[in-house]
Amino acid sequence: MRINDIEYIEVEVLDVRAAEHASEAFSLILTDRHNITRYVPIIIGLNEARAILGEKHGRMPQRPLTHTLFADLLTDHIPDYNLEFVSIDEFHDGIYYASIVIQSPTGTYFNVDARPSDAVAIALHAKLPVFFRKSLFEELMRIAKKSSDYQETTDFMDFQPSATAPTAETEWETMSLSELKDLLQNAIDEENYELAAKIQEEIDKRGNRQ
Repeated sequence: MRINDIEYIEVEVLDVRAAEHASEAFSLILTDRHNITRYVPIIIGLNEARAILGEKHGRMPQRPLTHTLFADLLTDHIPDYNLEFVSIDEFHDGIYYASIVIQSPTGTYFNVDARPSDAVAIALHAKLPVFFRKSLFEELMRIAKKSSDYQETTDFMDFQPSATAPTAETEWETMSLSELKDLLQNAIDEENYELAAKIQEEIDKRGNRQ
């Protein structure tokens, strides 16, 4: 598919996995619809993981979440505006940029800037296709060793950290200051401010020891 003369490929949500370095962060796994072994992981927060997995598995809370409120308001209560698709367009300084594409009553299209996690949640709720800029996908993609590598799913709707599982703070103790700063920036980029505050506390502790 071409959007504004830029080639895109259609992707789908295969899974959401716990991220490597913090229990509060998760990886959204987007795969090429035509080749499941080609995938791109995007770091998202716990609430976004719950929203996406809730939509994927058809288990949503009784009261609307933010993404359902947006989609339902536009499709059910604003006449002649249509949600068309979402796209992941850019990646700069560790931040992904996505768009929600809407058709107006005059037949023209306009884009709403969005985080990928919100855009994907809206797409799942409204049953919209998700497109990824082809050159960007091919630049950032990873190749699974087997097509079944990411078949396993994990339910985070009732996520509670295991009492015996390593805490994020324990994992951070093994990380360098540079790695912590990178993790902090990722948390800020994803607007996961609770996680960012905890990482900043760990960075401050190390500064006080010096």
